[in-house]
This record gives sequence, structure tokens and C-alpha cells, in this order.
Amino acid sequence: MTTLHYTFHFNPTARMKKRVLSGLIGFILCQSSFALEALSDESLSSTTGEGVAFVPQDASFVFQGEKAASTDLNNRAQDTGYIHLIPVGPLTSTVQDTNKDGVVNGSDHSVGKADLFVYGLALSKSDGNQNSRIAANTASAIKSWGTATNPWILKVETENQVPNFDTAKVCATADKSCQVPYLTLEAPLYNTTIPTLDTEGADAYKLKLGLWADAFVLDPSKKEGDASLYNLGEKTGVSDATRANRMRLQMIWNDFSINGSRLQIFQTLNGAKNENGMSAFYNNTLGIAGLVRLNSGDAANLRYTNMNGKALRLSTKEINDNSGMLTTPAVNANTLAPSFDANDGVFIHNLNANLVLGSLYQPLILGSDGKNFSLELTRIPNKAEIYKKIYTDYDNPNSKEYLGSTCNVYKCGNNGLAGYQGNNATHSSITIGSTVYDAAKNTLSAYKGNGSTNDAIGVSFGALNPISPGAGAALPAAGKNLGSAVIDGVLIQHLKITTKGL
Repeated sequence: MTTLHYTFHFNPTARMKKRVLSGLIGFILCQSSFALEALSDESLSSTTGEGVAFVPQDASFVFQGEKAASTDLNNRAQDTGYIHLIPVGPLTSTVQDTNKDGVVNGSDHSVGKADLFVYGLALSKSDGNQNSRIAANTASAIKSWGTATNPWILKVETENQVPNFDTAKVCATADKSCQVPYLTLEAPLYNTTIPTLDTEGADAYKLKLGLWADAFVLDPSKKEGDASLYNLGEKTGVSDATRANRMRLQMIWNDFSINGSRLQIFQTLNGAKNENGMSAFYNNTLGIAGLVRLNSGDAANLRYTNMNGKALRLSTKEINDNSGMLTTPAVNANTLAPSFDANDGVFIHNLNANLVLGSLYQPLILGSDGKNFSLELTRIPNKAEIYKKIYTDYDNPNSKEYLGSTCNVYKCGNNGLAGYQGNNATHSSITIGSTVYDAAKNTLSAYKGNGSTNDAIGVSFGALNPISPGAGAALPAAGKNLGSAVIDGVLIQHLKITTKGL
């Protein structure tokens, strides 16, 4: 059985020291030596970019359940390998006191927790089918995810002249206190012209992701394994085996790419003080910068009459419940995986999400007050050397003064490599369905048509082109089309999420 169990232990008072980062980078940099050696800070400051390149070929995967060797591996009903997310910790009396009379008793409505099973997780080459999580065995392989000239890369590099948080600090050219060594994982760069041959990495733009999920409302007064664990009644302290305390979901995304995504890990610089909205927690701690690019492709001319089948689908209408409402095929070997109505659900057509999560100049950090910890996207200091690298001038996208820009499916900064988009933009963009692109300003807007059935598409409830249910059955009505949407040029000035009560 493909079961993943993870246990995380986190000390909120701990910070990532240079020695830890040095040891990690030292492992990556070792080439011909047989022993690992931690690098000094001086060694890191002169790092120029060693790393490893790799290209996955003929790749796909699916979580299947435990089975005999003779069982058909291509039987999708047996895709029941799972990840189990278990809630921990007690519910507070404030949450359980639903009628707000100051006491928790049988007059309150019951409050449960979410016990979640994610199973049948699959990644393959897209087959265009919005009701299958993985392509058929002969067509599932991603032939080449990248190429020799545009591979996945795990590497170490050093960025010079990165200003720290001290507004009075000026970085000289060779100032080692302004050098940031970082470990990065990069997906293949996004091609400005999408390749058509699998040997050139075309399959990386036609991915398919699918999964099932069962979420149960569990009774917090019961222990795991109790026969009444999921029989939470309507009122506090009451069990009810007849209640349907489960929600089942199928998610399928056809024809998308993650090319252009990257993750950087580094130690932040110093100089921040507890003034002017800044925090000393920003100094010399774990820093993360990420660019998440999930793109379905060009949608500038997308209309109802030329739908391309690139859609993220979320559906809940099951057509063969073999397990009952209080169990899941993920752990019940006597039941098969579910099937869903092919036309049901929310369809998000041509989703392009390009999300910038921090940078070397505005990192995402882990901080702590000694008791609780926080995940924070740092404030942008009032320092021209930093904010001019982040902000953008929409009237002059080629400005030499303000160097920030928006990452979208058409352009994502400039890395100087002919034939590939960059990955150094500072603003995010999310588009759904039919869009209009202004190349001169690198901005996107939703297509403003008249809403007829032959016009823009975007989010729909139900399939816009219903799939025939078979001979003798009535064809379902077309889905409700809500049109397209654009969220463009998003810049997060500051974001902080903090735990309470640890």
C-alpha cells in the first residue's frame, strides 16, 4: 500500500545558521571528493554556480493500493494508495460553544474536525479527458520533461550587491556582506515558442494531474479506530450512524505546465531594526523565494467555438458509491475507487497562475517570538536600492529606474536567454479563460464580450460541451458559463501568518 506518513518536529526558537546552509551547499558542490566537507562563509561568497542538471524521461506515476502481484496494474479502480492528513489537538470551548451561552452541553450543535484522505494521486501526459485522472498506460509517459539545453537544475549560485535591510547601508561592488549564496531548484525555462516534438520537451506543456479526496467529519471525543469515530451526531455528545459525514472530491487538471517555476533557499542579510515597520527577525534567518508557474497556455483568442479542453475540474457527483458514506477505499480493501459523473463539477478553463512568493530582496522567512512562530513575507524597506528592483512602471515597462515587472504566461521578466522567458519578475498574475494581452505594457485583461454561447469562456458549472452518457440516455444540458477573469499585477507588500498558543 502506497501510504505516506510524515512527522514534523519544529523548534520555533531555532534559526538557520550559516553553518547549516554551508553544509547543505557543500553536499551539492562536492564533485570528485569522497568525503563531504562543510564550506566556510568565505568559500560561499566566491561561489559561481555549481550544480546538477537532469531531465526526467518516460515519466509518470500513480498511487495504487496494496495488491497481489497478479493484479492488473492498469486497473484504475485500484488506485487507492493514499496520504492521510490527521487533525491534532483539542477543540477549544469557544469553538464548541455554538449557542454562545458560556457552557458546552447537549444544547450546542456538534463541532467536528476534518480527517482527510488524498488517494489515487497521479501525474502523466495529458489525454484531454476531463473524467480520467491519468492517461491510459500506453499514453501516460511524459517523454521528455525538459531537454539537454533546458533541463531541471539543482544548483548553488551567489547574488552580489544585494542590499540589506539597513536603509543607510550602501553596498560596494566587492562587499561580501551584500553577497547572498543560495540553493535553488529550477524547472525547465518556459519556451517563448511552445515546442511541438516530445524530444524537444513538448510533453512538459501537456501535463495531467488527478486525485481523489475523502474528507470526514470526525467526533473529537472518540479515539482513532473507534467504530463511532465518524458518527458525529447533530448535537454535542451524540452519535448518529445515519448521518452522511463525508465529502468526496475528484480533481483533474488537463494540459498545463510548471515550466519556469523555481525555489531558492538562503540565509537573509541583516540590518533590520524594530522600527519603521521593520523587524529584527528579518536578520540572518531562513529565507525562501519562490516562483510558482502553473500555465495552461495562450488564451488570447479562446472562445466557446474553439474550446481547447484545457481545464481544471473539481467534481463531487459520484455515480457508483461502493464504500458507503462513512468509509473510504483508501483504507478499505473491500471497496473500489469511485467514479464520477462526466459532466458534473466546476470547470476552470485555461487557468494561468504565475505567483511570485518573495525574492532575494524581499524574502519569505520563518520567525519566532520564542513561543510561537510566523511565516512572513518581509516588508519592503524605504530603500531605493531595494524598492526600485521590486516596483514597476506600467507606463514604461522598459524603465531603467524601476526594474520590477509582472510574471504572466506571455512574459516573466528577462533572463537574457534567447528563446526562453525569464523568471525574475516581482508581480503575480492569475487569469481564467478568454483574455486580452497588451504586449506593449505586459498587462492582461478579461475579454469583454457580450456573454453569448459563442463568446468568452472561463469558469463554468458543468461541462460546456456535455459528454454523451451513452445509448438510450438523455444528453445533459450544457453547463452555466460565468465568463473569464483576470487578477493582474499583484504585489504583496507585506504578509504575516502567526501561530497562537503554542
